[in-house]
Amino acid sequence: MDEDRPQLRSQRLRLLNHQGDALRLGMNWTEEDLGKPQVLVDSAYGMGHPGTFHFRELVEEVSNGVYEAGGKPGVFTVSDICDGVVQATSGMSYSLISRDIMAAMVEIHALGHPHDGMVLVSGNDKSVPAHLLAIARCNLPAIHLPGGTQLNAPDYVTSNQMWDMGAAVERGELAREDLHSAQRGACPTCGACQFMGSASTGQVLAEALGLALPGSALVPAPLTKLLRYARATGKQLVDLIRRNLTPREILTREAFENAVVLHAAIGGSTNALLHLPVIAREAGIDLTVDDFDRIHRRVPVLANVKTTGRYPVEYFWYAGGVPAVMLELREMLHLDCLTVTGKTLGENLDEIERDPYFFRERLGYLNNYQIDRDEIIRPRSDPFANDGGLAILYGNLAPDGAMIKTFSVPKQMHTHVGPARVFDFEDEAVHALLQRQISPGDVLVIRYEGPRANGMPEMYYAATILSADPALNTTTAIVTDGRYSGAMKGPCVGHVAPEAIEGGAIALIQDGDLVEIDIPERRLAIVGVDRERRPAEQIDAVLAERRAIWRPPAPRHEKGILSLYSRVAGSSRDGAAMT
Repeated sequence: MDEDRPQLRSQRLRLLNHQGDALRLGMNWTEEDLGKPQVLVDSAYGMGHPGTFHFRELVEEVSNGVYEAGGKPGVFTVSDICDGVVQATSGMSYSLISRDIMAAMVEIHALGHPHDGMVLVSGNDKSVPAHLLAIARCNLPAIHLPGGTQLNAPDYVTSNQMWDMGAAVERGELAREDLHSAQRGACPTCGACQFMGSASTGQVLAEALGLALPGSALVPAPLTKLLRYARATGKQLVDLIRRNLTPREILTREAFENAVVLHAAIGGSTNALLHLPVIAREAGIDLTVDDFDRIHRRVPVLANVKTTGRYPVEYFWYAGGVPAVMLELREMLHLDCLTVTGKTLGENLDEIERDPYFFRERLGYLNNYQIDRDEIIRPRSDPFANDGGLAILYGNLAPDGAMIKTFSVPKQMHTHVGPARVFDFEDEAVHALLQRQISPGDVLVIRYEGPRANGMPEMYYAATILSADPALNTTTAIVTDGRYSGAMKGPCVGHVAPEAIEGGAIALIQDGDLVEIDIPERRLAIVGVDRERRPAEQIDAVLAERRAIWRPPAPRHEKGILSLYSRVAGSSRDGAAMT
């Protein structure tokens, strides 16, 4: 045994527990295996969605890499649910909390057993933030392996388009056979969906934080390149264990700022506002939604990708992916941040620039499609949008803030005043939209959908119906204490805090109140009553009167995990976490 092996966590714990060796030998471990660095290989493998179904091969290759480097892999699994599968059902209330439960299970696997380090394999909406959260919390040497993306469907159809098509079928505007045809082909392979939603955004952020190998985010899942990244990840993790390079040496304040820069540059999912601050807090870093607003104001959007852009995420990787964006924005990044390569971000980028093959293979795929690289990842001199397009709004309707993805909002809606149409449940708002009971200019307020009220589900169904309606998508807004899908577009304000169940002002608003949305001034406020503007002091008096008689509704969830979440969840401003 090497002299340093007794210093490994696994070897120290073996001295305290004599039963553990016997149990491992019962799983066909060898006595030699017992003395090796012990690596947790924890994946989100499962049958919840195409984004995890292909992970067995990746886990095998990670394990091969661990073996090659002299370690012993231990394979565990905590699967996730799919936001797309549970969308518009009560299952969506379980989505956000699954992040915290999944992170807790990985923590149990990592620290409950005598592991020295871990490779976490995930690629989707809640599994990636759960894994990044666990990495920050456990602080064992760790690398994240992004799970990759699907190949494109026929006619570039994406699964999120099924909502628009379904609504069109219900209105008699589309034949049901056309919907069925699209459903059959929308997900032709495994991997994350073909738009820059929460899944793809999470993979980008893992690499931007320095927790994934350079270029590994968003690899098209059928490519053997992803398998090679998996094996390299396993080998590199053993090297990190020997160096004792831990995540908190990587997850600095500057690393999180780099991640927000990349989030802006790719036009990333608004759900990152719920995830990055929680991950940062586990690493001892104070990152707030105001940091997103500040950084987004100065970073251009370079990724011309769906849903707000033209091209699928598969092509984003071919155009160079995260490293290509980083090279365009090099002077905006903290290049001295350490990464899981053991080198700094700047050193990684220097190596990539010197490597004649790094981009050649990727760009060759684009040549097959006769698409210019600059069409997909724009040069900084000709951005897709001039700023990152995410704004934090404040005012009497959102004293603790609310968010809006501004670059996907029609310019004429950047300032808007309209009468409130108030709904206490999303399905009521959806019904009103489908029945065309919403008038141009209205502001739909969907409340009691925040973390403590209902698990903070996505209001994606309501948002997608609105965005597909030509009479409403440039005239009408949604305001909610819930959240949205990463594929959301249009005039949609979310994460209103405090939420309604906590007595936030969103609980006091009534039909006919005038709501002002002013993106340039970062303002979200009630400015009128009975469809008439009123002075601010009158509005304050009206809200005080309503607050005096307001009572919270009965809890929506009285048992199970959602009942616990309703009692302990934090504000959406702080990530809506259980801790």
